Amino acid sequence: MDHIAGGMRSLCEDIKTGREGRKSTLQQLKSEADTIRENAKKFLADSKKFHEEMGKDLKEALRGGRKDLIQNVNALREAFRNREKEVRTDLAEASNIWKKMEGTLRNKKTKMK
Repeated sequence: MDHIAGGMRSLCEDIKTGREGRKSTLQQLKSEADTIRENAKKFLADSKKFHEEMGKDLKEALRGGRKDLIQNVNALREAFRNREKEVRTDLAEASNIWKKMEGTLRNKKTKMK
């Protein structure tokens, strides 16, 4: 019978030791989970802050780009208007030359008849 009692004592000691080990492991896992949770919260807060800053910088860059774009478009429009005036002046001059040449040719035709 000592053999059975010794086995029971050994079994009880193993259960106590196993329980303590599980308890220690659970505490360690809870501690690690809390650490991970805190790190995740910090990461999310940092990500949100970074995202807001990035959005703000992007908006400012787009505003600046818009101003530059407006200035460039206005400059192009002004250059187009100036070039259009030059072309109109050139066409008017070409028209006058054509009319003079046509008048000269008519006069020559009339004289030949």
